[in-house]
Amino acid sequence: MKRWTIVLFLLGPLMNLNAQSSPGAASKQDASSPFERVVQQSFASGGTVRLHLEAGGYTIRAGSSDNVVVAYSASSDDLSRVKVDIKSMASRVDVYVRHTPRHNFNATIEVPRQSNLWARLSAGELSIEEVEGDKDVELWAGEINIDVPHPDIYGHRDASVLVGSLEASAFNISKDGLFRSFRQERSGKYRFHAHVTTGEIDVR
Repeated sequence: MKRWTIVLFLLGPLMNLNAQSSPGAASKQDASSPFERVVQQSFASGGTVRLHLEAGGYTIRAGSSDNVVVAYSASSDDLSRVKVDIKSMASRVDVYVRHTPRHNFNATIEVPRQSNLWARLSAGELSIEEVEGDKDVELWAGEINIDVPHPDIYGHRDASVLVGSLEASAFNISKDGLFRSFRQERSGKYRFHAHVTTGEIDVR
């Protein structure tokens, strides 16, 4: 069992603290099976994607088109309670995932390859793959995993873990225990920020 799953079990009553009122959205939702859903919205490359996420396991990755696509699943009819809203503007899109079940909720969110990412997750696991741009990611309890194949494109870099481990091999950092953090300033054009209150950060 993943460590973040244990955290979810222990902290279950608190997991929906990030619930927000539903914004208006022009999005398309498909029902491929009782326990799977897809919501999508067109959004041009080069903008900012803001992710407001309640507890679960999430993979954020580069898509093949100028769209934001949220595909999510659960192992029971708890999926019917989940609410996904996508609200887009000229250069920014907000994605809200709310009322997630306490167990076995997973989602894959595809964004344009060149996107600035801002993400807030209450608890769970968040992985980011093949997305180029600024990254501002925070998680209360669980794991953050971020692929950084080209570290030199990041100028400002900072990450911190209040309780847990911080592994950032992409930036030659390895720390664990209490109050772990690092800060670097280089010449890259993008900014990198990651924080976990309790859990793990892995930047590779």
